[in-house]
Amino acid sequence: MATIREISEKAGVSIATVSKVLNGKSGVKQETAHEILAIADSLNYRPNLNARFLKSGRSQTLGIITEDLTVFNSPEIVDGIAVACEERGYHYILGNLRFYKRYGNGPRNDSETARLLLTTINDMLSKQVDGIVYIGCHSHVVVSLMDYADVPFVCAYCTSSDPNVPSVLYDDRTAACQATKVLVKKELREVGMITGPMDSIHSINRLYGFQDALFQAGIPYNPRFTLNGDWDRESGYKLGAKLIASGVKAIFAHNDLIATGVIDWCNQNGIIVGKDLYLIGFDNREISTVSKPTLSTVALPLMEIGLTAGNIMLDTLSGKKTTSHSVLLGCNIIERESTGRFSTNEH
Repeated sequence: MATIREISEKAGVSIATVSKVLNGKSGVKQETAHEILAIADSLNYRPNLNARFLKSGRSQTLGIITEDLTVFNSPEIVDGIAVACEERGYHYILGNLRFYKRYGNGPRNDSETARLLLTTINDMLSKQVDGIVYIGCHSHVVVSLMDYADVPFVCAYCTSSDPNVPSVLYDDRTAACQATKVLVKKELREVGMITGPMDSIHSINRLYGFQDALFQAGIPYNPRFTLNGDWDRESGYKLGAKLIASGVKAIFAHNDLIATGVIDWCNQNGIIVGKDLYLIGFDNREISTVSKPTLSTVALPLMEIGLTAGNIMLDTLSGKKTTSHSVLLGCNIIERESTGRFSTNEH
């Protein structure tokens, strides 16, 4: 591999001049800089990042830890962090805790998962990362990071028990309120809801958002029209049947899998979703675009969560103070056939 000295000899300039160009600094004529870069490329020059770290005390590398890379939200958030790194000249190292693959049902608050996390953090620090962005599977409180108080952390799609660790999430409650208002606009009062597990922060916030929308529309909340389920399609199938039997004309499902379960039951029982029953889900998963009918839903700002978390981290590393320790981003409502939008020309 070529060295800076070899590039300087071939270009006929000093080592200091080559170093300036390769490190993106000013003070070198444009023609000379272009020639140096062309020579470096022809010699397959690769910068010595370890040497750069020893000189500056910074590796220009972030660590990204995901609780499970196979969960639907994680790839887009990672991509957002990658964009922030690319725009600001940083590299990143990805670590995957594989919580769902290891334990079957996501993260647990016990010593085993804590040890796994701390082992991964130690591995990141051994690679001299400047800071770590931690991505949750869902909105929960992660274990304390105070053992590494000298290392900057940012949480994405989750929060930390440490109040000084910034977090970036989306506004579940407001999004649920907006989704329910799509149903309320149909001038229906029999609006039902199928929740996720009630030990989930998502389920609680979406319940509050649902109630907010009913209150604003002057519709009394009927607890008989709220059924608690799980995050799976089977919950939608079974509980959707019960809600329809109780007289509801519209259903807010806490995720798209639940909603597609409702669609399954309706399709098997002669109920036209989007006409006889209005339905909206949450998450904007791929299945929402291929279900029959297509599913209205809430699109999460996953890329923006990653981009925001990455920029907060990079701002921190540059010495810029963040204005908030908790950032809540807005969601978008996407109306499709399940709420009666059968024509793309409708507004």
